[in-house]
Amino acid sequence: MKTFFQLAIRFVIGGAVGYTFMYFYLNDILILPDLYEFAFPAALFLTAILIGLMIWWSIRYRTIRKVIQQPLTGEAEDEAEGVMYRAYSDNSLATTLMLFICLGLMSLTLLTEQSFWFLSVSLITLLVSFIMSHLTQRQLYIMYPERNLPKTSDPDYAQRLLDVSDDGEKHVILQGLYKTNISTMSLFLVAIIVLLLYSMVTGNSQLFAIFIVICIMAFTNIQYIRIVRAKN
Repeated sequence: MKTFFQLAIRFVIGGAVGYTFMYFYLNDILILPDLYEFAFPAALFLTAILIGLMIWWSIRYRTIRKVIQQPLTGEAEDEAEGVMYRAYSDNSLATTLMLFICLGLMSLTLLTEQSFWFLSVSLITLLVSFIMSHLTQRQLYIMYPERNLPKTSDPDYAQRLLDVSDDGEKHVILQGLYKTNISTMSLFLVAIIVLLLYSMVTGNSQLFAIFIVICIMAFTNIQYIRIVRAKN
C-alpha cells in the first residue's frame, strides 16, 4: 500500500508538471533556451566531477589499505570491518558513476562538436574507471580472505555471490534490489513523459528514445516474471 501511494504521488506530480508545460506551450509562454550554449560549461562541469570522483576513490581506497594493515581484534575488528565495507561501497559507487559520466561527456562532445580535449578526457577516464573497478574488486578478496568469493569473470558470478552470502546479507541485497526496481520503473515512466513533452514542444522527435526506454522496461519485467515463475 505504501509503495502504491508513493507511485500515485509521483504520477500526480508528473501529470502536474506535464500540464504546466503544455499550458505554457499552447499559450506561447514557454521560452526554450539554446542548449548548445550550455554545452561547453556542461562539459567542464562533467570533467570536474570525474576528477572529484577519482580523488574520492583514491581516498577511500587508501582507507581500506590502512585498515587492512592494522592488527585488530574483538570490537575493533568489527568496527574496522564496517569502515572497510562502507569504503568499498563508496568506491563501487564512484567507479559506476565515472562510467556513466564518461559516456555522458563523450556523447556531449560528439553531438555538440566540442573540443577534442573533452573526448580525450572521456576516453582516458573511461579506461581509468575500468582499472579502478578491477582494483576495487581485488580489494574485496583482501578484505575477506576467509570467504570463497567468486571471480568476476565467473559466468555464474551473481548466483555464486548469493550462495556465499549469509541470511542477513541476502536480506540487504533483496531490499536494495526491490527498492531499486521500484525507483527505476518510476523514473523510466517519468523519462517517457519528459521525452514526449520535449518532442511536442521542440518539434525534435524523440520517438526512438521513447521506444528504447519501453523496450528496456518490457525486458526487465519479463525477466523478473520468468525468474519468479520458475521458482514455483
